[in-house]
Order: sequence, then C-alpha cells, then structure tokens
Amino acid sequence: MSDGVSKIFCCSFGVWLWLAPPIFGSSATENSPAASQPSFSEYEVKAAFLYHFTKYFQWPEDDRSDLLTIAVLGKSEILDPLREIAREKTVGRKRLVVLQCSEVNEIGRPHILFIARSAVSQVPLVLEKARQGHSVTVGEAEGLGARGVAVNFVLREGSVKFEVNERALKEAQVQASSQLLRLAILVGEEKGSE
Repeated sequence: MSDGVSKIFCCSFGVWLWLAPPIFGSSATENSPAASQPSFSEYEVKAAFLYHFTKYFQWPEDDRSDLLTIAVLGKSEILDPLREIAREKTVGRKRLVVLQCSEVNEIGRPHILFIARSAVSQVPLVLEKARQGHSVTVGEAEGLGARGVAVNFVLREGSVKFEVNERALKEAQVQASSQLLRLAILVGEEKGSE
C-alpha cells in the first residue's frame, strides 16, 4: 500500500470516502484535483473500508478482548493490504488481527468475517456460524447483501461502494452507527425502516 493510503487513514470516515478516487480509471482531467490523487487497487480500498468499519460497529458488551479480529474466508487479494493495516493501526486500544481461513469450521468468532469471492458457495453455512459468534459478515459479490450478508461491497461507476443489510446486523447483535448507515446502500427487508 502506498504512503498516500496511510495519510488517508488519518482522515475521518466521511472525509475518507469523499477523497477516495474511482479505482478503475477516472474521468478527471489532467489539471483537476482528482487527477493528482493517488490511485488505489480495489483491494486496498476494501481493506481501508474494513478498517474504518471497525469504528462504526458496536459489538455486544461481553466482548472484553484486547483484540479485534478480521477473518478472511477463502483466497483473496485483500489479505496483504489488511495485514499491512494491522501492522500499523489499532482500533481504540484493541490490536487488529487478520486471519485467513479456508473452511467454515476454521472461522472461530471474528468480529468481522470477509467472504472472498472464492468462498461464496459457503455463504449459507457462513451466515449460521456468524450469527452465533456476533460476527459482521462482509461480502464482495453481487446480491450477497440481499441474501443475508451484513455488508456487501459493490462496484458502482468505477468506485467501491457498500450495501448494508440491517436485519443481518441485528441477527448478529451488532449495532451500526447512523453515520455508517447514511453512507450505505441499504438492502434487505428493513431498508426503509428508521
């Protein structure tokens, strides 16, 4: 990850989103401010989102661990940027830990469970496991938000956006801040509530 990404992490979540450039080319002209912004890979952007999400979720009170765990199910290019963030950043006083799992039975009880495209076929089993462990599930395939994944990355107009399924968060007993929900594309049964 470039030094530019570290500088962006210092900004607030809303400002970071505003600064995030399109990742697949840009319509920016050579003299525009967007033209001088660094370019990020899709997975650097997703890793930064995951890190920032940790600040906007509230897990049940019984979580007294000094670690915040992000598990990645399947093979994904997100691992390297996530591990780099974990080396450099904390979440409050919690140390960030990134794990890779190949099978659902290896997941444990992470705070965030990223489901790689290579593991989408395991979503039904993953959702049951995640509900039991208060894990926020995060996907990256079209339609996963509507299928019960709590947060789902989607590409819109060349930029990474995210969907939120509020029902999935409630089932995991995790609360999302209203700030995060205002930035999300709401999906699922409760998209018009509150």
